[in-house]
Amino acid sequence: MAVAKIAKAEFYIHKSDVDGVLSALQNTGSYEVVPFSSDDESEGPVITHPDFSRVDFLLGETRFLLRFLEPHFVDPISGMARSMGEKEVFSLHQTRDLDSRTDIPALAEDIRKLERRLMEIRSESSQIDSTEILLLSLKNFPYPLELLSTGTEHVRGILGTIPAEQVEPWRRGAESLLGTMGEVYVAPGAEKEKERTVALFFDEAVSQKASELNARHSFNRIEIPPGLQSGVSDELALLGKRRIALAAEEKEILGKSAEAAALWVPTVRALSDYYSVLRDRYSALGSGNATDQVVMLRGWIPESALPEVQKALSVHDSSIELVLSEPGPDDNVPSFIVNPPWCLPFENLTRLYGAPKYGEIDPTPLLAPFFFIFFGMCLGDAGYGLIMIGFFVWFLRKFKRMPTSFRGFFNLFVLSGVSTVVVGALTGSWFGDLVDAFGIFSFLRPLKNSLIILNPMEDPMTFLGLSLALGVVQLLFGLGIAFYDALRKKNYMGAFADTGGWIVFLVGLLLWGGCAGGFLSTGTEPLAKTLTIAGAVILLATQGREKTGFLSKAVSGLLSLYGVTSYLGDVLSYSRLLALGLATSAVGVIINMLAGLAGDIPFIGWILALLLIIGGHIFSIAVNVLGAFVHSLRLQYVEFFSKFYTGGGRVFAPLTYKTSYVSIKKEPVE
Repeated sequence: MAVAKIAKAEFYIHKSDVDGVLSALQNTGSYEVVPFSSDDESEGPVITHPDFSRVDFLLGETRFLLRFLEPHFVDPISGMARSMGEKEVFSLHQTRDLDSRTDIPALAEDIRKLERRLMEIRSESSQIDSTEILLLSLKNFPYPLELLSTGTEHVRGILGTIPAEQVEPWRRGAESLLGTMGEVYVAPGAEKEKERTVALFFDEAVSQKASELNARHSFNRIEIPPGLQSGVSDELALLGKRRIALAAEEKEILGKSAEAAALWVPTVRALSDYYSVLRDRYSALGSGNATDQVVMLRGWIPESALPEVQKALSVHDSSIELVLSEPGPDDNVPSFIVNPPWCLPFENLTRLYGAPKYGEIDPTPLLAPFFFIFFGMCLGDAGYGLIMIGFFVWFLRKFKRMPTSFRGFFNLFVLSGVSTVVVGALTGSWFGDLVDAFGIFSFLRPLKNSLIILNPMEDPMTFLGLSLALGVVQLLFGLGIAFYDALRKKNYMGAFADTGGWIVFLVGLLLWGGCAGGFLSTGTEPLAKTLTIAGAVILLATQGREKTGFLSKAVSGLLSLYGVTSYLGDVLSYSRLLALGLATSAVGVIINMLAGLAGDIPFIGWILALLLIIGGHIFSIAVNVLGAFVHSLRLQYVEFFSKFYTGGGRVFAPLTYKTSYVSIKKEPVE
């Protein structure tokens, strides 16, 4: 149940063989490189691979190319399939050959030219849109636009808007101020408009007076682009022609982009992942130290992977030395989780909470049976379980190369579906009461009824008792794990005084309660009282041991007994197994009832009933599967883990092939 053992591994490599050793380590995927600490006595100069700059530059270029080209690429593999592992498979030899045959910088420069011109076209098109909106607001403007954009040698023009109530005072002011030295234009508009477009033409000699006039009447100037010279209609026609030309050029560029995408995206994807793999390798080298001739790497290797690593490095025996040692107390050792195949699907649940620390107990095989049972009790419908099994098995078969984490997650739901089928069959729930609600399924009723051992809808208290009993079992099991873990760490006081005291006390209370409720014979009562008193005495005597003074110790020990209420609350939390199971059954019954009522409608009733049954149960499956997953998981995280598990470990992260677009296969070790 513990996390797999890991060895501290230090490599001393002659510089001539560094590339080969790093390549072999990355191929095994079993070595995590750890940077040397800043205060390490052996710290040497920062190591930079001579090819690092080139690879980093090329990786940036491939990412630019993919950013631009992928929107124009018709991918034969869907995004869903790609995320599920359906990727092209390359060897490092193939990607290395692609690198030698492909001039990425030249390709990136060509594509940048397309991108720049496309941006220029779209910017100009945006400007045309804005100019057209302006010109359409001036469609009745009778003067050449050059009077507003550039003016003549002596005449200047200003276009703008002013509040509607200021138009007449502004007009009179302009006529009075400018006389024959100016001219006023007011665009026609509706009476209810709050602002009016106006223009003022004047001799340059009175420009200061014109500006002062406009300022007094809240004049808001509108700038006219310098390129507009002719009349409004002529300029609109020119803009229309320019728009057509730009659209044609944009279409041509997009066509070239699509051609380039079809030709280059698969290659660039493979190269992007190749450069990413090389960059990871060179970054690992940068985490090491060096002398003039030797490179030192420090990291972790799982003991189970040592033979593979040593075999992969056997060709470099003459130029490397591997020093293995046990992890020290101050080392931040990663967790390498290894579980038997039957509980691998449940490993994701542990990772969601947090990996165990090195040397701690891995809770995956401990929570697996409980989660399996609890999910089935929460969903509790055999029909829904069959749908789950069918859907996720189909998904697993469709995407056979999906990542291990995804495969484990989908296998988890297959197992949860099996649990749901078993619980649903034993409680008589098949799509709610579908078999009983519709006569067409009457031939199935004898088989369904023969499997039932408990119907929660008719006898909820028994199901509640079963739920609480399972809660008691899991909580005591959690305390038992904590007891074992404390013994394993030689923390005898923690084992017997803390965890052991609570186990004795709680078991005594349970037996005593069973006797009082008539579930156990009266002969058990003396044992129950003895255990309860013994457990209470242990807690009273030990729970205040950190305090000073007899009175403080006694009070702390007495107050610790109040913790029994938290255990009671934990047990009551398991009543959610009944609540969710009843909710699923009730929703199914309501769907079937509505379908039965709809079926009585003439002519179209059977269609409506069918739609209600299919749509309603699909909705019910989606909602209740989510609820069953969340609440079953909550019981593990909050009630179960709180008794013995804290998490907070760091997952083993070896140097390996991390790719986004293609799969790079490992080279076989000879």
